[in-house]
Amino acid sequence: MTTTLNIIGPGRVGRTLGALLARKGLCAVQDVLSAEFATAESAVAFIGAGRAMRKLADMRPAALWLLTPPDGAIASMASALAATGSVRAGDVVFHCSGAQAASILSPLAACGAQLASVHPLKSFAEPALALESFSGTWCTVEGDAAALALLRPLFEQLGAPVAQIDPAGKTLYHAASVLVCNDLTALMEAGLRAYESAGLDRATAQSMMEPLVRETLDNVFALGTVRALTGPVARGDAAVVSRQLAALGALDPRIADAYRALNAIALDLAREQGTASGELLDTVAQVLSRPR
Repeated sequence: MTTTLNIIGPGRVGRTLGALLARKGLCAVQDVLSAEFATAESAVAFIGAGRAMRKLADMRPAALWLLTPPDGAIASMASALAATGSVRAGDVVFHCSGAQAASILSPLAACGAQLASVHPLKSFAEPALALESFSGTWCTVEGDAAALALLRPLFEQLGAPVAQIDPAGKTLYHAASVLVCNDLTALMEAGLRAYESAGLDRATAQSMMEPLVRETLDNVFALGTVRALTGPVARGDAAVVSRQLAALGALDPRIADAYRALNAIALDLAREQGTASGELLDTVAQVLSRPR
């Protein structure tokens, strides 16, 4: 029998997962609730199934509950849901926060619910695109064994590899995800600003960046970070690093600080790579450690 699914907080993640589970025939999407009724209606339209709800207390019981409000609202939503009496013993309730543990849903444990967290390691900037590219997305999971026994197969059938994570490590795990996703976006913006200040228009700069960035990512995943590192730090070229720091400092001290911090890590990779001598790399370290 198809698992019934209710969704609370159907933003980009909630509506994408709802649509995936519905279209694969893995879940029967039942009730969808948002703080704004219009948002619930648009989510139902996107999912292609379910009923938009106005009140939490009016939601029907379901075997599976997905809570995807903003992180700061998960705990209060769990308490409010528990107070309705709609969640039954054995029902599974899960959220998709990468920063919060399943235990944030603990008010629902008193109802006999099985709790879990499933975090898709994916950018959901545009749900329609996320829907088409979800297969292959890694998902980290933690929570009650009975909940994971239901959720693991569902996500695996969506084409998502699943990895167990220790809830005690979720803050660092999520910080790592921010660094390689959100902060990568910010780093691309910093590069664009520097290109523009060098005299290139933004559209041309973005076109120039694309093959370089894609090739770099391909090298990282094919060769590893140590072998993929190139550039002035890898060569031990302290003079170039010094000039670039000065130029970036004149443009925007924040970008210079980012350059300094990231190249301190690049210096670790360069020492392991061994292309440049220790003496040259020590000189680079001195340049990077100078106060602004």
